[in-house]
Amino acid sequence: MGERKFTKEEDKRIIVPIAERLAVVHRKGTTTIIGIQGGQGTGKTTIVQFLEKQLKKKGFRVQSFSLDDFYTSYAERKKLQQKYPSNPFYRISRGLPGTHRVRLLLETLQKAKAGKDFEIPIFDKSLYDGKGDVLSKTKKVKGRQDFVILEGWCVGMPEVSSQQLLNICKRNEINLKKLDPKLQEHKVVLHFVKEYQPIWKLLDYQIMLKTDSPEVHKKWRLLQEKRLKEKKGQGMGKNEVQRFVEPFLPFIYMCYDLIRPNVKVLIDEKHNFYRIMFR
Repeated sequence: MGERKFTKEEDKRIIVPIAERLAVVHRKGTTTIIGIQGGQGTGKTTIVQFLEKQLKKKGFRVQSFSLDDFYTSYAERKKLQQKYPSNPFYRISRGLPGTHRVRLLLETLQKAKAGKDFEIPIFDKSLYDGKGDVLSKTKKVKGRQDFVILEGWCVGMPEVSSQQLLNICKRNEINLKKLDPKLQEHKVVLHFVKEYQPIWKLLDYQIMLKTDSPEVHKKWRLLQEKRLKEKKGQGMGKNEVQRFVEPFLPFIYMCYDLIRPNVKVLIDEKHNFYRIMFR
């Protein structure tokens, strides 16, 4: 949740220990790629900002970016919707596997890993009434970085079978049938997940932000969009947010249940980061 701020106590209790652990893990002359995964509004952007600040304090070169920066264009996502017109997971404007420039992200991380210059694309979420589009300009990054941080709701998402996903939804009381009555449409998403696996193999360290309840993702996303509207004049309303968040939940919990992160940070409904667990 981009605007959320950590208290000094949270910074000391959560961010500092993670930064210290990363400083130990890092090998001089290499680039350590950190993946940060967490559902809608968990605070990925905020934790990245604080982590980056702590690592820079220790003298490291750090560059962070989001999976969101690698969304496909508005035109390409419209084509995807036309290809799967009845699929609820692609009726929403963006976010699910299949809506990212996977090859470009892989190439970007490979360049970063090799210590080469790389570019980060810029995606403006406020365009087309909150559907967003790719801008022509990019952010240029020069030279080897000690750390590259990639954050996104599905960073590290593994391949699973349809039955595994059904079991995860049942266990977490997520009604997949409400979204996908014939239990067929989710299989398209699972097919796209395969394309992301080479990217996750480049991750050296993974951090997960996990909430206590699926419902809070809607609440926090609404707050994000409200702030986007205040800032840019465009963003999603309450009903749009509801429709936007629900298709993510089965896959967010697939990540929560199956990813084995190096660090897990637990978050309560009041958005307190109340527990940190290292593996």
